[in-house]
Amino acid sequence: MSAPTTPAASAAPATPTLPPTPAGLLRLFVGVALVGIGGGLPAHTRRALTTRGWMTDAEFAEAYTLAQLTPGPNAVNLAAMIGARLLGGPGAALSVVGILTPGLIAMLTVTAITLGLPGGLPPTVQSALRGAACAALGVMLTAALPVLKVTAGIRFGPTLAVITFLLLAVLRADLLLVLAGTVIVGLILHRPRSGE
Repeated sequence: MSAPTTPAASAAPATPTLPPTPAGLLRLFVGVALVGIGGGLPAHTRRALTTRGWMTDAEFAEAYTLAQLTPGPNAVNLAAMIGARLLGGPGAALSVVGILTPGLIAMLTVTAITLGLPGGLPPTVQSALRGAACAALGVMLTAALPVLKVTAGIRFGPTLAVITFLLLAVLRADLLLVLAGTVIVGLILHRPRSGE
């Protein structure tokens, strides 16, 4: 029986520089949360994991895709999946605590400060936030690159991605129906053949 030749299966396993530890995993996700502003969490998470050798790009792309398909906030889903994959249940819990704590502290602080400001945020702060929103788009596109690379290597992957984009962005189709449809099409196109 031959192994499937999907990008995730054919990618070489990550060779950790140091194996993941509970403290290391917590530090990784606290650090990622501190710098992952404006949707950059996946890009920073991928970089931190691959630099340490804890995951390959293909493994990350798989976890990232599953996190997006799972109900709930993508960043929390991704942290939980990676933590569970590396250190089981305790790893998932530590990763979620790590990804949520910096943002929670920041939001409580900002809320406490802005509640006392008459008229909301000053115009200069509003302008700065508009610039940050533009940068956030670039960061999100960076996070999508590993998934794009994996998609390009999947039979009919680019075609399914374009059809999904058109259905959602142009025709404004229902997200759950589109996801269900692509899952069914994926099962049909990539079902195991006899002898595999």
